[in-house]
Amino acid sequence: MSGTVIRVRERPVTASSTSRARRLALLCGAGLFLVTPAAAQTENPDEAARAPAIIAPPGSSGAAGMVDESALRYYASQKQTARMKAEAARLKQLYPGWVEPTDLDTLQPSPPEEAPLWDLFTAGRFDDLDAAIAARRAADPNWRPSDELSRKLLRASFRSRLKALTSARKTADIVALYRADPSALDPSDVESYWTTAEALASEGGTAEALALYKSVLDTSNDTGVRLATIQKAMATLPMTMAEKLIAMGRGDAEGGSEFKAIANDITRARIVADLHGAPAQEPSPADMAAFQAYARASGDSSQTGLLGWYTYNHRQFRAALDWFKLAISRGGDAMIAHGLAHTLRELGMLREAEEVAYAWRDKYVGNSILFIDLMGRKLTQANPSFIDLDRINRYAKVTLATASGEGAEALGWYAYNSCQFEAALEWFQHAVAWLPSESAVTGYALSLQRLKRKQDYLTIVNRYDGLFPKVVDLLFREGPAGPPLACAATADASPPQGGRPAPGAPAPPPPRPRLRGTPPPMAGCPNRIRRGTARPSPCRSSAASSPSRCRRRTPCATLPRPWRGWWRIGRTGPSSPSRPYRRPCRWWRAGYPERGRCPTRAMAST
Repeated sequence: MSGTVIRVRERPVTASSTSRARRLALLCGAGLFLVTPAAAQTENPDEAARAPAIIAPPGSSGAAGMVDESALRYYASQKQTARMKAEAARLKQLYPGWVEPTDLDTLQPSPPEEAPLWDLFTAGRFDDLDAAIAARRAADPNWRPSDELSRKLLRASFRSRLKALTSARKTADIVALYRADPSALDPSDVESYWTTAEALASEGGTAEALALYKSVLDTSNDTGVRLATIQKAMATLPMTMAEKLIAMGRGDAEGGSEFKAIANDITRARIVADLHGAPAQEPSPADMAAFQAYARASGDSSQTGLLGWYTYNHRQFRAALDWFKLAISRGGDAMIAHGLAHTLRELGMLREAEEVAYAWRDKYVGNSILFIDLMGRKLTQANPSFIDLDRINRYAKVTLATASGEGAEALGWYAYNSCQFEAALEWFQHAVAWLPSESAVTGYALSLQRLKRKQDYLTIVNRYDGLFPKVVDLLFREGPAGPPLACAATADASPPQGGRPAPGAPAPPPPRPRLRGTPPPMAGCPNRIRRGTARPSPCRSSAASSPSRCRRRTPCATLPRPWRGWWRIGRTGPSSPSRPYRRPCRWWRAGYPERGRCPTRAMAST
């Protein structure tokens, strides 16, 4: 019924029709009011041509968040003071924040010939109304619509177009519509003010948006409207501008601010601004205590997580740890776990931080990056300490799954510093392909040099000449192989016995069977990755007799290799996959002369 328009233009009005209209209004209930100007002005039948308006209740679609002042302005234009006051009282009861317009005394009655135009306006047919006005002006160039009709048509058209643009999310068009004629914005339509201000803020017009929010606070006495205006301003404006609106708050009877009902929202907005590095007023200790109590009682992980990030940003890591742990226990997301891992890292709890980052690696890419970084720092030490083989294996899997150049470089340096040069070469090849850097290329070149592949070593150095100076400097350093490695010094400490095991020494176990298409495992004997001290390691006994044999063939714990063999990557490495090496067996014999037959031919023969 809220969209119904009752037409009584050509129907004579009698006392019985007036009583029937009143009975109909009573039957419709207190939420639906039927205002019939023609019936109200029975003493002047000529004025009965004005179309009546049906006012919808605030919760209906006809209200749409605005106050319809059609009846009020009609009574004011007809100088019906009693009815005007009654209508104003009704509007104040329905809309507590509504303010009576100040121009009611200046309104003049519309001429009777505008009645068809008012019918179109009341029906919301603004396009037809524009066409009717254009046709009337074409017939009579001197004719102009009344000021009341022009003003209401302008604002109604603006409101209709604003609603359509808002539904289409065309903020730029909303800004253009407003700037074309700011007077078209109805001061009594708070929703239009909010929508326009939000569009202005999103398009960079924060000063204009601030002016609109300020206008609402200057003209509205409705507590709900004022609180909502502050909340919307904090969501769309920089906090420094929102602080100006917060300062406009009025005092209450207890001496506090009228905005104390949203004090937690204001504190939250200030915390968010602090986390983004934006200038904002620092929350007072009382406000922070109130927000912390609210966060604990709410059970919302986002609130406790926000406090975790705030205390972390202020380097209060112990407090941040407590907040993040509480947020995780309440179902916090991967971003909260990211903050927990960073906090553990700052507190020196690196192993715990590594476990948290690994557990949440698939939910947020930042956790995967943090896991690579945490473990990578340990792997790139010049003299690598003991690292459990399972940790290295899972690190290698994450590196391959994410194609992490940093992770591949870390594994390459770990293998290099453990004298596992073949494995180091493969990881450095991946690192150079995924994320070329000076350190990765340097490791690539050093691995080739350690493997005595001089021609490939010179090729890599020449390729990056001018790009990475440190790589070129390798040609001018003292010694062909650089400074001695800790693993090599440990291996050389046991002199070889002619390449044969010492008397009474246990024979080395036979090599493990390899899967088809996989490279042989590479192990560095000085590397402290072993299966445990309770089990004897054959690597120790065979290292004394034949270090080279131990380094290449023993089954002690090995550094994981990339899934693809290096002969499949190509001679130039993965950085140039368009030039694969077409003779893998020849390359195999050059790199592994002691291995014998090419694995591909051996597999083919079997």
